Amino acid sequence: MSIFKPNDKVVCIDATPIPIYIPPGVSASVSDFFLPGGFIKEGSVYCVLDCHSRGIGGDAVYLAGKPVYLHGKEVSWSSHRFRKLEKNKQHKKKRARKAVPVEVKA
Repeated sequence: MSIFKPNDKVVCIDATPIPIYIPPGVSASVSDFFLPGGFIKEGSVYCVLDCHSRGIGGDAVYLAGKPVYLHGKEVSWSSHRFRKLEKNKQHKKKRARKAVPVEVKA
C-alpha cells in the first residue's frame, strides 16, 4: 500500500539531485535523465498524479508537471523526497488569505 494517492498534495523535503531513482538492471548517470518540467525544489508543493509500491522500500511517485525520463522512458520520483500536506494546513492557508482586511471608505 502506498502512502500517497492521486490528487494528494505533497511538499518536497529532499531536492538533492543525486541520487535519482534508477531502476534495477539499468546503467545510467544523472546526465541520462530528461526533466522537461525542471527539477523539484525543497519546500515546494506538488500534486500526485499516481503512486505505487516499488517493492524495494519506498514508493514510486509521479507528479503533475514534473515528469522524469530515463533513456526516453518515464520513471518516478522517490516517495522519500516528499511529505503529505495535512488538509487542515491547506485550509488554514486559504482562510488566512481570505481574511485579509479590506479598507472600507465611508
